[in-house]
This record gives sequence, structure tokens and C-alpha cells, in this order.
Amino acid sequence: MWAERLIIAFILLLLAPAVDLAAHAQESEQEAVAVSPPQEKTPPLGVAEVVPRLSSLTEEAGTALSRVDTLQDHRAVTALLEQERGRQEALQKRLATLGDPAGWSIERLLDIRGRLVEQRNALKGLVDMISQPLAELDRLRTAWEENKTFWQDWEKQVREQKLPLPRDAFAKAGETITTVLEKTNQAFSRLIELQTSVTTLQEKNLNDLNRIEASLDAMRRKTFTRTAPSFFNPAFYRQFKDTLRARVVEGVQESQGISAGYFRDQGWLLLLQAGVALVLGLFIRRQRHTPEVAAEWHFILKHPWATGLFAAISALSFLYPTPSAWWRVSLWFLVVGSASILITGLLENRRKIFTVFFLAALFLVSLLLQTLSLPQPLYRLYLAVVTLLSVPLLLQVARRNRQAKGGRSDLFVLFLQVLSLLFLTAFAAQAGGYSVLASRLFESSLETVFLWLVAAMAIRLVRGGVEYLFSRPLLQRSRFVRRSGDELARRLKSLFDVFVVGYAGFYLCVVWGLVDSVAQAWARLLELGFPWGETFISVQMVLLAALVIYLSIVLSWVLRALLEWEVFPRKGMDRGVRDSIKKLLHYSLVFVGFLLALSLAGIELKNFAVLAGAFGIGIGFGLQNIVNNFVSGIILLFERPIKVGDMVVIENEWGTVRKIGLRSTIVETIDQSEIIVPNSDLVSQKVTNWTLSTKMARVVLPVGVAYGSDLAKVLGLLLAAAEGHEAVVKEPAPSAIFTAFGNSSIDFELRVWIADISRRQVVRSELGQEVDRLFREEGVEIPFPQRDLHLRSLDNSLLDRVAPGRGARNQAMPAEDQSKEPG
Repeated sequence: MWAERLIIAFILLLLAPAVDLAAHAQESEQEAVAVSPPQEKTPPLGVAEVVPRLSSLTEEAGTALSRVDTLQDHRAVTALLEQERGRQEALQKRLATLGDPAGWSIERLLDIRGRLVEQRNALKGLVDMISQPLAELDRLRTAWEENKTFWQDWEKQVREQKLPLPRDAFAKAGETITTVLEKTNQAFSRLIELQTSVTTLQEKNLNDLNRIEASLDAMRRKTFTRTAPSFFNPAFYRQFKDTLRARVVEGVQESQGISAGYFRDQGWLLLLQAGVALVLGLFIRRQRHTPEVAAEWHFILKHPWATGLFAAISALSFLYPTPSAWWRVSLWFLVVGSASILITGLLENRRKIFTVFFLAALFLVSLLLQTLSLPQPLYRLYLAVVTLLSVPLLLQVARRNRQAKGGRSDLFVLFLQVLSLLFLTAFAAQAGGYSVLASRLFESSLETVFLWLVAAMAIRLVRGGVEYLFSRPLLQRSRFVRRSGDELARRLKSLFDVFVVGYAGFYLCVVWGLVDSVAQAWARLLELGFPWGETFISVQMVLLAALVIYLSIVLSWVLRALLEWEVFPRKGMDRGVRDSIKKLLHYSLVFVGFLLALSLAGIELKNFAVLAGAFGIGIGFGLQNIVNNFVSGIILLFERPIKVGDMVVIENEWGTVRKIGLRSTIVETIDQSEIIVPNSDLVSQKVTNWTLSTKMARVVLPVGVAYGSDLAKVLGLLLAAAEGHEAVVKEPAPSAIFTAFGNSSIDFELRVWIADISRRQVVRSELGQEVDRLFREEGVEIPFPQRDLHLRSLDNSLLDRVAPGRGARNQAMPAEDQSKEPG
């Protein structure tokens, strides 16, 4: 009965989330019904309430006027508006100086777009700051308009009833209401003006942003289009005039540095990065002589400050909302420089180290020239010279590396060959006038190399950090960490690997110009999907659902590990109870996670009504055995007629229960083979469980002695053999009993009890050896099987050979006497 109650409780636990969702939906409907439009106020009859209501109205007016004064204090908004107006004017002047965005470099376009996006966000914040008091003023004005109507209707009703009219009270109420409404309207009008000014700035910002976006789109579309004269065209050389130098100077002057306002807004993040770099550098210096440092961290011990700088910039730079061009260049210089230094601690091949520093120099110089907006003819010439000279240099490095390897090629050689091919393609594109394609191939190739180097370094650093963390004595004191720390560390490493590789993949799309930012790539991915009935299944829904299910599984694993290593040992729970609790906890959390995943995916539970009906029909026809085994598994978990570790006999096969699942149970035999037993068989069939209530078992050893032996002595020897064995328990006491007169021996049984049934065969063997030893010492004979053989109708010659003269006597005897003679 108690098992059935537990099963019902378990089912109710699984259905709790669905019931809660239904209840929540019902509450929402009730709230929707309760939140209805307020009814019109019915003016009170008579004049007795005029003065008290006037007093209350005066108090409410004082509170309202005080609130209006607070809401119309827009000095902070005005200051921010003036600041944004000045920023936009400065930006407009710079845009006018730079000219048509179609001739800008990609770095300048991204820089200006970043500034415009930053201003757009600031203006949006101003709109939000204005909208909140506007909404409150609107509600206040509506409420006092209702008060005005109420008092006018009340005065009209008193006049119609020809009651004594308190003119002063009604007049004072009207004046009070008018004062509140006038002040509210004034504050409302001023905020509307501010909102209009912000909207005007937003329109200008949007126009400029659209121009920049159009230029970026046009540049992407021109990737495979000839955008400049080829090197074989005289028009290319005519561009090198005296004015080119002036354009270089102009570009340097126009490239604005990092403004003081940017440091004011993002200074906290800069200080945070500096603090993290300093702390990490000091920490790594102290760990130089620590023997238990993780293998992934050995290379960073040589360069602690480069490690701190690299970790701080790589981990926190994504927090910058829209970094300026020069700040972005500064971050790239720091991260590429520190990563190049760290790589020298990993690489022993000098050619690889040279290649890393050479590519780092090319990448940083190209990025600097792009930021300075070098005129197109000079930048094209620079790329052509660099790519043309880099190809033979890289191939020479590959040739020497192949020679050092005995003529064998490796991944490094393949990388150099692919990079040489890309540089050669970039040079050919540049010579043919495809400047956008050439720049994309050259710059994106270099960025890709260092992107994956940074990702690999980040993965290595975090992996070493996780191992170092879990090796600390403070964490090793926990039994959970000692037992499950390796598994938890492995999960954390895998999770971070997925994050880094995913982010690097999104950033790779930015590098190759497919999207403008990682956020945009992520947003486009989340928008992908397909319609399914009335629901649109998007990637965002799928990822959220998968994340919830994964977190429920991880939470289940963590809780089960904590229970196994921290809670159960203190409570002294039985192994079967432990397994039952852990399995029920796992299934419950996974089921709840599944329901939450469906909810996040926008799939309502009522949509499963048809599926549930079909599932019921399936149970009635083809799924009877599966459901029977499932229910039987739940019964086994609650009722526990068998537990993990029990020794059972199933169809004359001895074995130990290793796992109890919801569908089947695994039993390991003495021969180490595994039997898969359906749970329904364990519930409905006869199963012998030798360890259900106790592990004690009786061992019976049959013994036979020769006729004529001293029976008392035999019984004493048997008891002595039992009492001298260490595995035989004292209670119940061992016993030796006489059982039968056998054909060849007098039969006894030695019956003893042992504490652990798993030693049953070993104890039986050892007792047999001890009994044999004692019998030999005391001269007690264990007889061989004996038989009496009667021989008839044998030839007399055979009898003469065995017993001479016996054949002659048989011939003299009558036939009937011969038949009675024993053979």
C-alpha cells in the first residue's frame, strides 16, 4: 500500500509543473477579467459632503503640485541634450570635412558608425528619461480632468435639486483643479518640447547612420568588382601627384585620437582591465616555483606580465560598447603583442616563432595605416609590395622547415603554403584593380590567424586555471570535489571550449565582412527558423530549450553527486535507498527541464492533447510491454524488493544486481556475464533474493563416514572444524547432525552460518578441507561407494581361472542349486 502511495506521489510530482502552468494561466485570465476599465464616478447627492470633499481635494492638490514640480525639473535632461547636440555638431563638421563616405576606408567607416551608434544609444536613453515623467504627467492630468468633471456634475445636480448651493466651496474646488491642470499642462508642454528636440537629433543621427551603412553595403558588394585602375593602366600612376602628400597629412590630422569623454565613460573598464592584468601578473610570478602547476600553465610562467595583459584584454574587451578606431587599434596592439610573446613559450621551432612575429608586424602595420586613412594609391602600393615580398619569404620558411623534418610536410608547412597562395591571390587582385578584394584577402587572412591564436591561448589558459582551482587544498577537503572534481572540471572545460570556439566563429564572420559585429551575427542566427503550425520555431527557441535541458541534466548530476558524497555518508543510508532517491531526483529534474524547455519554445501543453490520445491508443496496442516495464521499474524503485548490490537467483542463475533502470535491470552473473531482465519479470515472476533483509546465509556441508566409525567423535570433529573457521558466526551456532544410513556410508551434515553470502562457496571449500584434515588425523575413514555384484550363467572355465576346482563343483551340483550360488 505504501509503495502505491509513493508511486502516486511521484506521478503528482512530475505533473506539478503542468498543473502550475495551468494554474498560472487561470490566474492570468482572472487578472485579465479583474483589470477592467474603471466605472464612472457617480456624484454624491446632497451638500453634506461638499466641505469634507473640498478639504480632501485641497490636500490632493498640494501633493499633485509637489509631484509636478519634481517632474518638470528637467535640468539634467537639458544638460545631456546640450551635450549630445554639441557632439552631433562636431560629428557633422567632421563628416563635412571627410567628404563622401564612398571614398573612405573600412576602418574609418567602422569608426564613424561606432560613434553614430553610440550617439543613437545616448539619444534613446534621453527619450526614455523624458517619456517616464511624460507618462506620469499624462496620468495626473487625466485624473484631475475626471475630478473637474465630477465637481461640475455635482454642482449641476445640486442646482437641479434646488438645494442650498455652497457657491464658495464649489468655486474654490474649481480654482484648485484649474491650478493643478494649468501647472500640469505647462510641465507637459515643456517636456514635449524637449522630446521634440531629441527626436530632431535622432532624425539627423539616423540619416548619417544610413549613409554610413549604405557605404558599407556598397563596399561589400564591390568585393568582386574592379574599383580602381590596374597597375597596367597609366591612370594608376597619374594619381601620384604632389597633392598625395597633402592627403596623407590631412588623413593623419583627420584621424581623431581617443577623446577624453570616452575615457570618462569607459574609464571604469580600463581600470578593471589594468587591475586584472596586475593581479594576474603578480599571481603567476608567485607560482613560478610551485610544482603542482597544471601542464597547460607551464608556458605562462616565463611571461607573467604578458599573460596578465593578454587575459585581461581578451576576457573584458567585449564589454566596450562601441570602441573608437584608435582604441580598437590600441587593444589589438596589446593583445597581439602579448599573444606573440606567450607563443614563444609554447614553440620551440624558431621558424614558427619568426613567422608569428612577422605576421604580427604585418597585421599591426596594416591596421595602423587603415586607421590613418592612407590614400588609396599608397595603400594599394603598400599591399602589393608586402604581399609580393611575403610570398617567397613564407615559401622559404616552409622549405627549410620541410628540410629539418627530413623532407616531410606537416601542418605548419601546409599553413605557410595556403597563406602564400592567399597573398599571391591578393597581389594579383591588387594588380588587376580589385582593391577591395585584395584588401579583404590580405587583412582577413592575418586577422583569422591571430583570431585562432588568441582563441587557442584563451582555451589553454582557462583549462590550466580550472585544473589549478580544483587542485587547491581548500577544495580538496570536500569529499564531493575529491570524488567528482575531475568530472566537474571536464564539464567546465568543455563548456568554455564551446563558448570560445563559438565566439571565435562569430567573430570570423566579422573578419571576412559577412556581418558588422558579433552581436549582429548572433542576432541573425537567432532569427533563423521555420513555421510549425501556428508557431514559428526559431533558433533562439531551440537554443533556449536545449540550454534549459542541459542545465537540468547538469543540475541533476551535481545534486546527485553532492548527495552521494556529502549527505548519504552522514545519514548512513542503505545503497538501495540512495539509488532510488538519486534516480527519482534525476527523472524529476529532467522532466521539469523538459516542460520548461517546451514553455520557452512557445509550445503550449494543450497542444499535446492529441499526442496524449495517440499515445494512449499506442499503449493499448503496441506499447503494453514498455509501459508495463516502466511502471514495474517505478515499483522496484519505491518498494525495493531488490536493490543494487543484492545477490539474486533468477531461473537458477546466480548473480548480483548492478543497475535498476526504468525499463530493465542488469544482473551480473558469477561468470561476469550480464543478464538484461525486464522489470515486469522481476515484479511478476519468482525471484530469490539472498540479501533482501540480511547478507547472512547458511552453508551446508554433507559428509559420509564408514560404517563402524565412532559417531560421537565424528560429530565433535565436525563442530571443531566449524568453530575454528573465522568466517563462521557464533550466533546462530554451528550444528552437526546425523542424517541417514547410506548405501556406502553413515551420512552427516555440517550446518554453519556466515555473515556474507558472497563467501559461500569459499567457506564451503575451506570447511571441506578442514574436515578432511581432521578425519585423517583422527583416523576416521571416508569410504568409497560400495556395491555387491551377483554373477550368473558364467562358463565354468572362467570360474576355474578365478577359483580352481570351483567349476568342477558347479558341474556336480544340481541346476537349481547353481542358480543360488553367489557369483
